[in-house]
Amino acid sequence: MRLRPLLPAFVLALGLAAGCETPPAETPASGDNLAQTPPTENAAKTAAAPPAQTDPKPEEKPSITIQQLLDVHKSNGARAIDGQRFLFLSDAPGTPQIFTSTAPADPAAAPAAPTQVTSYPDRVSGMRVAPGGKAAIFLKDTGGDENDQIFLLDLTAKDKPAQQFTSAPKVKHTMPVFLDDGRQVAFTSNARNGKDMDLYVGALGGKVEDFAKKPLVELSGSHMVADAHGGKVIVVEARSGFDQDLWLVDIKTKAKKLLTKHTGDERWGSPHFTRDGKAILVLTDAGREYLGLVALDIATGKRTEVLALDNDIQDISVPKYATAKAAAGAPEDIAAISVNKDGIEEVHVLRLDAARKVVDRKPAGLSGVIGSINVSPAGDAAFVTLEQANLPPEIFRVDLGKGTSARVTKSDHAGIDESKLVKAELLTMKSYDGRPVSMFYYQKPAAAGEKRPVVVSVHGGPEGQAQPVWNPLNQYLALAGYAVAAPNVRGSTGYGKSFAHLDDVDKREDSVRDLSEVGKFIAARPDVDPARIALLGGSYGGYMVLAGLTLYPEQWAAGVDIVGIANFRTFLEQTAPYRRALREAEYGSLEKHGAMLDKLSPIHKVDRIKAPVMVVHGTRDPRVPIGEARQIAEAVKKRGLPSSLLTFEDEGHGVVKRKNRLVAYPAMVEFLDKHVKNKPSAPKAP
Repeated sequence: MRLRPLLPAFVLALGLAAGCETPPAETPASGDNLAQTPPTENAAKTAAAPPAQTDPKPEEKPSITIQQLLDVHKSNGARAIDGQRFLFLSDAPGTPQIFTSTAPADPAAAPAAPTQVTSYPDRVSGMRVAPGGKAAIFLKDTGGDENDQIFLLDLTAKDKPAQQFTSAPKVKHTMPVFLDDGRQVAFTSNARNGKDMDLYVGALGGKVEDFAKKPLVELSGSHMVADAHGGKVIVVEARSGFDQDLWLVDIKTKAKKLLTKHTGDERWGSPHFTRDGKAILVLTDAGREYLGLVALDIATGKRTEVLALDNDIQDISVPKYATAKAAAGAPEDIAAISVNKDGIEEVHVLRLDAARKVVDRKPAGLSGVIGSINVSPAGDAAFVTLEQANLPPEIFRVDLGKGTSARVTKSDHAGIDESKLVKAELLTMKSYDGRPVSMFYYQKPAAAGEKRPVVVSVHGGPEGQAQPVWNPLNQYLALAGYAVAAPNVRGSTGYGKSFAHLDDVDKREDSVRDLSEVGKFIAARPDVDPARIALLGGSYGGYMVLAGLTLYPEQWAAGVDIVGIANFRTFLEQTAPYRRALREAEYGSLEKHGAMLDKLSPIHKVDRIKAPVMVVHGTRDPRVPIGEARQIAEAVKKRGLPSSLLTFEDEGHGVVKRKNRLVAYPAMVEFLDKHVKNKPSAPKAP
């Protein structure tokens, strides 16, 4: 489990789920083109005519098409069955489905051909393997509604369909954790009232209709089960993206014990029982700026610092079950971690002694963006998802004894010559108050005298970070003659918790000012046309697009808002009940901050927008309801500006299904080409 603050992070590649995709659903996409009318003219006709503008130089179409890039298959989310066999998610069928494969005995050998295990019209969200490796539990929603249901997969029987254990379309279930015997699972669900995530325990061997009929423990707020050992489970309570607690719950007695009592904001995430069950290895920023690894003694509450760096430790995985080798005197614990430095991550292998101290730490030779890490039960291998700007997500096996790695999936990359793909360059600038702001910059080498258009791609969250991930749109735009900038404005994670809090509540628009400064920095480049810089962003990044267009309208040539927030009041009123308190902790509550939230909402400043706007949204979105898209698109239409609204009836918070991506991405490219790339260039200075 990657420790991003709180909720699954929005990954802007338009495929918002951290996974892959299934056979296309039958529900057709609907595109509502609200307006394609030119901007209204005003009385400024009497002003002096500006210097003649220069039409942009026609660009050759890139040899790699947007359709090819969308046809690239991705592999991620691997879960170890043992040291060689693993499950993973692949979007080869069109949505994320479960596949199984075996790592070759010879690391230099070509990856084996995988076998597809599930086949649904909707995505599989993730899975866990049972003790002994004979079964797996997985989650699947419908149409992107995020109301995940629980399924059990028998890994010993070929072609046996998965058994569905929950069938409550309006209820959200979190990823279950197997108890030690593998016959029961613990999970949380909002079945009781739609809001609070209670703790349930369900038996997998009984009748489906008897599965987890009532909560084991009723809880208030957002909770999920992280690990289990010896009849106890660790439950993570999230009050915000930056404030969590760990609870130890005894399954038999139902007793709860708070392990992380604190005041103020502290992140506590990715907790794992040590092999002896006496302590918990957990990532936290308690008392420090960055996430470090701590051992928390269950009996005494003593905290032992295991590893602290001047960067976030982003993720950790440990062997789940004790082995004879461990009992014979091998190091007490083995862990694989990822360390995030400026948005680029590396995998390291740790060995701890009985005192929870690091006795060995070695790099695994993997660097990029680490989507997931899962250590095998015996602790001999880890399966890692790695991607880079020019490498789609693939699975690598790390030999934990040697610290070496080898690629174990070879997805279909649609015949693309990867040597022609664009890499990301890390740039840093200073904002209006001197604070550093970094960005990843994608572009082909500029020709002499070339003035290219730019798309500024804003990440979601806001508790998130722009990283050099595989992004088909970024690649296509860069290959087609654009530059793409993906900045980390204040409020982003990965740069310490002080930086992450700089956009809280009434400081929201300080991050938009950073975005303006990013635009100025880019516009000053000699190879950039300052009149052809556009904004694009998803989820909270969609809000940033709209905020940028309203607060700094003169800077931007166009905006693309993907599942973004237009009106904080209607967003908080209509977001899924189990999410509202979490989001109010970041944005402010309607009760206490209603007037401020109205002031911050772009919907109330639409009269300032001067650029064309495109809006993309899934109608089943539980996070940012479809009403946000409809109200901003209608308001822009009434302004007489070029605008379009593209909706998908079988999608939620983003566009996951390949058949829909093949509609959405080309439409965005067409919009950007029309209103940005082919817009007349800025006049040359006299």
